[in-house]
Amino acid sequence: KERQFLYRREELQGAFRFFVLSQEQPAASAIFDVQTRPFAPTLSAGQTLRFNLRANPTVCKNGKRHDLLMEAKRQRKTQGDSQDIWSYQQQAALTWLARQGEQNGFTLREASVDAYRQQQIRRGKDRQMIQFSSVDYTGVLVINEPALFLQRLAQGFGKSRAFGCGMMMIKPGDDA
Repeated sequence: KERQFLYRREELQGAFRFFVLSQEQPAASAIFDVQTRPFAPTLSAGQTLRFNLRANPTVCKNGKRHDLLMEAKRQRKTQGDSQDIWSYQQQAALTWLARQGEQNGFTLREASVDAYRQQQIRRGKDRQMIQFSSVDYTGVLVINEPALFLQRLAQGFGKSRAFGCGMMMIKPGDDA
């Protein structure tokens, strides 16, 4: 069965909190304090939203997926310029997000890269090592095509959604 939810793990005051976006109600749990809210935003073209996104931006080269920020770093070094690599990587990450917006019904008004992490997880019976990176974005976006945006919001952004990436959290923004 295909994954039917998105999630994000946050550490707050020494405890973990999970945010989940799903069409199905979660099962009751004696271990977790489960709180649910309906999520059915009414959005309109021109509306401004604040957002928070943890994504795994990638680039495809020769049929293989590569970490976008590491690829930007490699390109910068190949050009013989190893100064200010982090700014170059941030710009690559923001360009990726702007492209997501063009394809999915929104425009960035302002955005920043707040964190970049490389992660390793052992998975499966053979304990195979899986490596991926995540970028935390925050900012303000403007809705252009509400239906298209909501569809992508439900599906998630980028890769590694099984590892807590892809869920964009939104809240009303000031329309100034």
